Amino acid sequence: MKRTVLLPLFSIMIFLTLIALGCSQNKEEVSQDVVEQPENIEEADPTIETDSEQPAVRIVVGERSPGFPGAKAHFSNLKDGDVLEDSKLSVVVDVENYELGIQTDTPRAQEIANSGKGQHAHIILDNDPYFANYESGKPFDIGILDEGPHTLLVFPSRSYHESVKDSGSVDIANFYIGKQEGEFMLDESKPTIIYSRPKGKYEGHGAEKIMLDFYLINAELGDDFKAKYTIRKNEANAEEYSITLYEWNPAFVTGLTSGEYIVTLQLLDKDGNLVDGPFNNTERKITVVTQ
Repeated sequence: MKRTVLLPLFSIMIFLTLIALGCSQNKEEVSQDVVEQPENIEEADPTIETDSEQPAVRIVVGERSPGFPGAKAHFSNLKDGDVLEDSKLSVVVDVENYELGIQTDTPRAQEIANSGKGQHAHIILDNDPYFANYESGKPFDIGILDEGPHTLLVFPSRSYHESVKDSGSVDIANFYIGKQEGEFMLDESKPTIIYSRPKGKYEGHGAEKIMLDFYLINAELGDDFKAKYTIRKNEANAEEYSITLYEWNPAFVTGLTSGEYIVTLQLLDKDGNLVDGPFNNTERKITVVTQ
């Protein structure tokens, strides 16, 4: 009777002992899989830095400066269709609702290249770089012109060279020197973009942020027209940087290093094609000297 009871109990104890040993072994194997790490994993070195000596070139759209309602510049001694016998041209620019020779009181005057002589008028002859006229009502020497047709236009500019963007601010005079022959460059009835900035040489603080600016005639940017600036260093295989503008706003380029650059301004139609006109694809050279 006693043997019959003890044998099953002994068998049960052996069975439970085997189960406990198996569970312990499985637990150890699972624990090993969790804590082991591959030998080829490397931690990132937080002391490694990228080369930041050369800043990236960026072109961004800016906001228009506060306006001058009713501001206008116009020639008081020259008008459309004039035929001038004297090849030496001097013009008188008058301004309305605008004052020349004072500083434009906005933060932008401290941020970019700014003229110490103050607000002025941009006078552009035959799509050449503009003359800056700082005095209203006084003769301004343009120079000796070739015989034939010429186009002269003028619009007000802030002390930091941003144009006053109002369709009524500009005055245009198509005229002749000597004889009344040949076609004028500018047809006042056609869409036209006038290159204004950048211009000349930029040094030190003025080279850190350079404004791109223009004047529009018979064109509204948006669905039908757009303005495109392209900038590249005047070197073989130099990279190009560009921006397309859908509003009549200035743009600003930063990160240019020392050297000569070629800047191109184009007026494009809604399909991205160049709009016909001698002013609508203008190229200028500027010089940048960084500190």
